[in-house]
Formats: sequence, structure tokens, C-alpha cells
Amino acid sequence: MDSLKYLFSFATLAFFNICYSQVGPGGVGNSASNGLWLKADDITLANGSLVNTWTDASGNGNNATAAATEQPLFFSTSTLNNMPTVRLDGTNDQMVVNDAAILDGTSGITFITVLRPNNLNGQPRGILGKRQSYATSTDYAYTWFFHNSNYLNLDINTQNNRFNSSPTNFSNGTNYILQMQYNGALPSGQRSKMYNEQNLVAQSSESSTSIINSASNLVLGALNFDYGTYLGADYSEVIHFNYALNTAEQIIINNYLSAKYNIALSSDDIYIQDDPGRGNFDYNVAGIGQAIDGSNHTDSQGTGIVRINNPRALSNNDFLFWGEETRNPTYNFSTNTTNHTEQLNSRWRVRRRGNPGSVDITFDLSSVDLSGKQSCSPLQLIVDNNYDFSSPEAIYDLTIVGSIATATNVRLNQNRYFTLRYVDEIVRDGSSYYNGSGVANAPDNTNACLKFTVKSGAVSNINANIHVRSVEIETGGVLNILNGNLLQVDNEVVVNGTINLLGEAQLIQNHTGTTLNSGGGSLTQPQQGSASFYNYNYWSSPVNVGGIWQVGYLEDAAGVINFSNTLNGDASTSPITLSSKWLYSFNGTTNDYSQWIKISPTTNLLPAQGFTMKGSGATTANQEYIFRGIPNDGDYNHTVTAGNDFLTGNPYPSALDADQFIIDNLPVIDGTLYFWEQFSTNNTHTLADYQGGHAIYNLMGMGMPATADTSGLTSGLGTASLPAPERYIPVGQGFFVSIQNSGSITFNNGQRVFARESLGESVFFKTNTKKITQEDTRTKIWFSFTKPDTYTKYIGLGYDANASYNYDNGYDALAYDELQNDISWSLNGEALAILALPELNIEDVLPLNVKVSDADFYNFSISKMENIPNDINIFLKDNLQNLYYNLSEGEASLFLNSATAPDQFSIVFQKKNTLGKADFETTNKFYASYDANLKQLKLHTKEAINNIEAYNVFNSLGQQVLQVRSPKTQTITVESLSDGVYILEIAIENLRSSKKIKFIKY
Repeated sequence: MDSLKYLFSFATLAFFNICYSQVGPGGVGNSASNGLWLKADDITLANGSLVNTWTDASGNGNNATAAATEQPLFFSTSTLNNMPTVRLDGTNDQMVVNDAAILDGTSGITFITVLRPNNLNGQPRGILGKRQSYATSTDYAYTWFFHNSNYLNLDINTQNNRFNSSPTNFSNGTNYILQMQYNGALPSGQRSKMYNEQNLVAQSSESSTSIINSASNLVLGALNFDYGTYLGADYSEVIHFNYALNTAEQIIINNYLSAKYNIALSSDDIYIQDDPGRGNFDYNVAGIGQAIDGSNHTDSQGTGIVRINNPRALSNNDFLFWGEETRNPTYNFSTNTTNHTEQLNSRWRVRRRGNPGSVDITFDLSSVDLSGKQSCSPLQLIVDNNYDFSSPEAIYDLTIVGSIATATNVRLNQNRYFTLRYVDEIVRDGSSYYNGSGVANAPDNTNACLKFTVKSGAVSNINANIHVRSVEIETGGVLNILNGNLLQVDNEVVVNGTINLLGEAQLIQNHTGTTLNSGGGSLTQPQQGSASFYNYNYWSSPVNVGGIWQVGYLEDAAGVINFSNTLNGDASTSPITLSSKWLYSFNGTTNDYSQWIKISPTTNLLPAQGFTMKGSGATTANQEYIFRGIPNDGDYNHTVTAGNDFLTGNPYPSALDADQFIIDNLPVIDGTLYFWEQFSTNNTHTLADYQGGHAIYNLMGMGMPATADTSGLTSGLGTASLPAPERYIPVGQGFFVSIQNSGSITFNNGQRVFARESLGESVFFKTNTKKITQEDTRTKIWFSFTKPDTYTKYIGLGYDANASYNYDNGYDALAYDELQNDISWSLNGEALAILALPELNIEDVLPLNVKVSDADFYNFSISKMENIPNDINIFLKDNLQNLYYNLSEGEASLFLNSATAPDQFSIVFQKKNTLGKADFETTNKFYASYDANLKQLKLHTKEAINNIEAYNVFNSLGQQVLQVRSPKTQTITVESLSDGVYILEIAIENLRSSKKIKFIKY
């Protein structure tokens, strides 16, 4: 059937309803009008126990008590629909309710009782009475009793207007719903009435217009206390109201009692869902409606948690009843396996007369266990014509205020069932999805609130990015995340079946702390490495088996890979064979080759511990490997020592954000990541003949491609085939970090990102790939130093507000490989591959280290620039000959030899007759950084701000274009200025001179 879903907002009305809820019998009245309500089902005694106190449920505390020798017995079941009862023996049992103002002194009164008499014999047998004695008329409020021929008798205010039910008499062993009612506002002939099962059995004249205020106690089982003859009967319910119920209220209460005690009504027996053939919805029956005489009752809750009110189209003879299937429910939720929702363990069923229109429904959740419901998942009211709610015809999201949940404008058709549910999981069961927001109810990236479960034997193929709360794959279940898609999970992944991350599919988990993953199944993730059996790749496993990883767990498409101790792998076997001779890890002194650690295919490696491995020798450029295990997740830490290098790697089945990893580990590492590339021209296992080098990356976002290592360990030959590393480190990629301070290297889920190699968002150091420049507004310049027909060395210059004119971890990068013919930046005696500065200042002189061993022509050039103002020139300056080469216009080809001084060259941004490098090498007292995004200039100085008289800005013609007098901050907004070169003058109080700084606005 079609599902309709409504969303309702409800706050003020909910508060109003809480305050004035109708919680009396059947939903009629409250403690202001319902003066006494004794229910045997409220008694918690053992079966057959004596009843000392029968607690009043009206809220008025009018409990019934019995003396030790007069106590009735409690029975937990009875002939009254197996409901509990209180049995008075008819000999001397009586129960007393102390006098209370609400019990008399009113112009109207109603008593209703459910009982089964057992000693009717024509003697006076009092159902109840409130008088001192028969002879004391001044304290005589009312008596209600069986007498003469077992007629039912009623006497209001003395016996002067006593009447009985003749010719209707009553029998022992019969269940009755009896009612007596008095209304002093009616004509005298209509004031007193008695009913049996909603049938009027007697009506008589009564002269009194109100009931006297009697000081006597109310007695059950006798006409008055110690009367002498007593009623033997099973009492299951006694109800009092301090007014005469209207017709609609009588109908509602009688239907409530009829359903509860299985006593048929003589008229207006509207609620019939208590019948066995209709499901036995006997409990907590309540109703609203309007009788044929126009009287109505429009707001009911009764003994249950459901309240219904505000009928939109109530007319004469329209009624709406509802009842519950569970007698004393402990409300909790369990899975409805037909539609995989979490459904309340009790249901209600509706019965109507006429059409009262749509209504508002409120649930009191104070006794409902909602501990399993996520706050982001709405609690829902569902309505259906089927008991199993497999496909509800209407669904209403409930608005919860405190412990009250409400839906408005609800349509309840005849015989409908309703209950509560919430959605907690998306399920793949067989060939169907349930509860997802994607195509065909599959999950998508809006389902972060829900768990995703793949049932045993089911196969789920996901071709979209999805975001869920958690994942469970049951034994025999399979989840395939198709190529290029992301599985994002906020919490745990439980794998007892299989998850296949196909192609470039990835898994990200968002929680903090240690891993939440578990299971006896596995996740598989492919990754490609160089197929050459001569070439190393650096690896780190994205999965674990029992918390560790062994290289021998690796698979290819045919199964678990073979390992041999031969020099070369063998691609002709199935699965392929790799050489175990080339398996190593490293955590030792920097540049100490002897500290490589030999491992075997069975060596236990921890997550984020890197290892080396060579390929199989396949004819293809790349070899695909499959990692199988429980996905790595959460925090991983490795203890490291200052002065060491550590071979680590991305431990997750997703890309790793290098920037975040560096930031998290700056207290320990030098801030640069080093990626080994063995060049494609390498064709030897001999170390001295190796061709390869290290690419680098740091927070400047200026990846530098590898240059042949000429340290003497390797050949120093070959050129890189890979581009520079990107910000996002691929799955399985290993890399080196240099340790500055002893401590722990930390990985966490906050470093994980979704980035695909095929889109150039990450680069695995195995083969060439097209890359995409990530959006970055910082100024960057890549310089190249080329020895023709051999190799090119790259160095980077970048500008970042977090950098300074000193060495900054994470932004400046030390040169890792020293070449025979080399170039680097010179900063305080250190050789840098990347130099980071706070702002582009045309006054700067940036010293280079140029090392030349082989006499030859060398080309200096700019290989790439980002975010550079168009009017900026970049010069290579020969400091010895005072010559300038404008690299902005083209490369400079210079003949150099071993006599070339290391400090002969600098990078500058203007020509001067005399330029010194002291401006850069000495920490300036004043310098400024420019933020191109905010269009702001920030002054860096130790001078107190209150000593600065003014900021004056001049253009290149010497014209003042901006002045800030008595500045309050060190920040100057220059958004109004045109792009170009300017001079900032800082005027200092009490000094004749001022400081001037050139800057570029762009």
C-alpha cells in the first residue's frame, strides 16, 4: 500500500495538553472530579493475600483500608476476564475510605462499580454507603445496596426517596457493571438513576437538590460501617465522580470497563476490539465522542500512554475508541523483520462510530525505553490496516517536547492499528533494500544517522558515496563499494562477511579514539605498485589480522601471494611469487644504511609501520595487490627517537591528509615527508647501481619530485617519472619522517580524507599519472636547476602567514638527498629544499647554495608559479659579478665548475647597485606579511603598539595613499588599494627616523 509521511511541529499545544490531560477511567476526568478510583489490577500482592490497603488511583489519596479481622482477599485472576479482584467474604469484610470533601457535599454524584456478587439472599447487602446509620438521617449522604428480591436500591440524603430496580433483580455468580447517578440540577423526577451495563434499570424522584456534606466515612461491602449484614462479592473496580456524568462520558467509561472485564453492554457497545477474533485489545481503553443528545467528551488518555483529542469533525453519535493489546507493558523496541524498523512491543487498535475527523495524538514517553534510538532519527507514529505493519498506510513523525511526543491531524480509519517505531538501520536483505534515502531505498550520503546492515547471504553493490552511522556485514553477506565511491562511517565497522573496496573505493571512519572495528570476516582493498622485480615500493597496510599485519597475507586476484628467497619475483606463477629478500622496515639513525631491519613474510607489523617490497617482474608497468583483513581505524601511535628516520605510512583504507598528519606531529617530526621513487630506468639489484631518489612534501603544499640520489650509496643516475607528491597520501603508501624530538608518531581518523589517484588528488609512487592542482591561494614559486641530459633538481619558495624568517617546522624543508651537482636554499647554515617566508617582500635577498662537481653548462629557471603578481620580476643574482638574470623572462644558462662558490648566487626581486644578504639572514626588528585573502598587511615587530605614531603607505611614485594614525593593532587593511608595489612607513614616537618596508598588494 502507499505510504504517506507527515511532519508535524508541536510545542505550545503539547504543554497545554500535559497540564490538562484526562487521565480518569476511559479518559474521563482527573483528580479534580474523579474522587475515588479503586482498581484491583493496581494491587501488587501475591495471589490469595489479605488486603490491608487498596490504593486510590484518582490522585486524591482516598485509599480504602480494612481492619485486621475484616480484610478481604486479593486474587490475581478471576472470572472477570482473568483480571485481578478483591473478594469480600459477606460475613464481616468491609473496607473504609475516610471522609473527604470530594466524596459528598455536591449537587451531583456518580458511582460505577464492576463486581460479581456471591451472597445475595434478599437481605440488605451494601455495595457502598456513606452514612452514620439507618436511624441518623442528619449524616446520611447515600447508600447503594441490594435488598428485597435482590433488587438494586439507591437512597440519597436519608431514606425518604429510596427506590429500587424492580422488576430488575440481580443474581449471584454474575459479572456486572453497575452505575448510580444523581444530578440535583435536573427536575426532581429525573435526578436519581441506576444502570446496568449501560442500560437504565431505574429512575426515581428525588427531592434533594444536593448531597449533604456528611462526616461519615465511605464503606465498601455494607450500607454503613459495621452494619451487620455484608455484601459478599468480587470487587474489581470502584469509580466515583463528584458530578453526574453526561451521556458521552457514560458511554466512554462503560466501554472501557466492558473491554477490560469482558462484560457486554446492553447499549452503545461501540468498542469491540476486545473480542478474541479482533485481537483482544482489552487494555487501557479510552475514547472521545459526542452522544446523540449533543453531550461530548473530546480529550482522553485514561490509564495508558496514548492521549487523543481535538477531533476536527465531531458530530452527534460520533465516537472514537482505542485499546491496547498488552496489559502491563514494559515498553521497549524490537526489530520488525518484515521492514527492518524498530517497533514498539505493544499495539493499539481503533474502533469508530461515525466519523469524528482527524485528531491529535500524544504519547507519554516517560515509561518508554528509547535508549536505542538515535537523536537524529525521528520517532514515528505508524497506522496500518494490518497487524504486522509491514507496509504502513500512514507515517507521522512525532515532535517530542520533554517526555511528550505528538502528531497532529492524524487520520484514524475504522479498525486501524497503530504503534510507534523508529528507523535505526538500512538493511540489504535478499534482493531488497530497506529504509535508505538512495535509489531503491539503498543508503546514500544523507543517512549518517543510520546503521547499514547487509544480511547473511545478501550482496549489496553500492555505486554512490554513502554516509552511515555504522556498518555490519553478517556472515555470508557481501558489500561491494564500486570504483570511485566512498563508504563513510561515523562509528564501528563489524565485518563477519566481506567488504570489497573495488578500484579506488575508500572507507573513512569519523569517530575519535581507538578502533571500534571487529569481526571474523574481512575487507579487501586493491592497490597497485611497480611490477618491476628490481624496484622497491614503500608500503603500509590498510588492514590488520588480529591487530597486526604480515607481508605474507598479501594476495593477488588468484589468491595469497607466494614468497621465495630468490633474487627475483616470478609473475608466471598463480598466484604470483615475490622475493622475500627485499622486505625491510626502518626505524634508525638518519642516513645510516646499516640500520635497515630485515623482515620476513611472517614478521608481525603494526598498523602504520612501513615496509619495502619489490615487484613480481610482470610485463605490465604495475602489479595489483589485494590487502585483506579488518580495516584499520582510529588512533595508532609509534614511539620514535630524536635523530632517527622512521619508515611509516598511511595505515587506513582511505587517503591520508598529509597536512593534517604533519600538523598533528610537528612536536616530533621536522615537518617534511619523504617519498622514495625508484626510477623506471633502474634494472639492477645492486645498491651502487640503483637509480632513484626521494620526493618531498610539507605544509607549503609544494611537493618536490624526486632527484637521483648522489650520496654515493647509489648510482646518482636516472630521472623521476612521477610528479611531485600531493597533499593526499594514497592507500597503502609508505613514506619517511625525520624525528627531531623523541615522542610518538600519531595517526588518527581526523587525518583521513577521500581522494582518488585517477583524479590527481593523490599520487602513489609507482608510475606516472596526471595530477590536479589543489585550490590554494598562497604564493609559490618552483625553481629548477638542470644539468643538461642528466637530471633536474627542484627547490621551492612559498609564502604563508604561519612562516617566519627563521626555520619553521612543517613549512621549511631540509634537503634530503645531496647530489654531486646540487642546489638548495641557505638558511642559517642549513640546506633547504623548500623555503617558506611570511610575505613576498621585494627587498628580500634569498641566498642559494650551489654545489658543482662537474664542469658544464647548468640551467637555472622557474618551472612553475602560483598566485604571483604580474608586475613582479624574479632575478637570479650573481653576487660575485653583480649580474642579474631575469628568470621571469626565461632560463639562465651558465657555465659552472668546481670552483663555483656555494654562496655565489641569490634570488632577488629587484636590481640594485648594492644588495646585501644581511637583510634576510639577520632577524629583522620590523617586517610585514601580506594576506591575499583578507587583503590585510600584518606588521611583525617587538615594538609596543602604543609607541607607533602612524602607519603611512606610499605608492611607487612617492604619493601617500593611506595613513593610520595612533594605530590600535598591527593589522592594516589595504583592500582599497590597487594591486602593485607599495612602501609601508612606520613612524615611531620621539624618533626622527622611521622604518620603511616594501610590500606587494595583489
